[in-house]
Amino acid sequence: MTKPKGPDDLLSPEALLQMSGLEFMQGVLSGELAEAAISETLTYGIHAVEDGRVVFRGAPEFSSTNPMGGVHGG
Repeated sequence: MTKPKGPDDLLSPEALLQMSGLEFMQGVLSGELAEAAISETLTYGIHAVEDGRVVFRGAPEFSSTNPMGGVHGG
């Protein structure tokens, strides 16, 4: 997958409007399009894309936990 280094690595709103959500997610999975920058911080990525379904996988690290030891937001 392609890691974006800055805003210029992302598609423009006009380009996004030219494709379906499925096409966009397939492009991210194939590495043709940049994945979400936050995916590196939260250690997750797209595992599978099909019509009506996208599967993300990740393994939270200690840096993702809240003060009670639970995964923040999860």
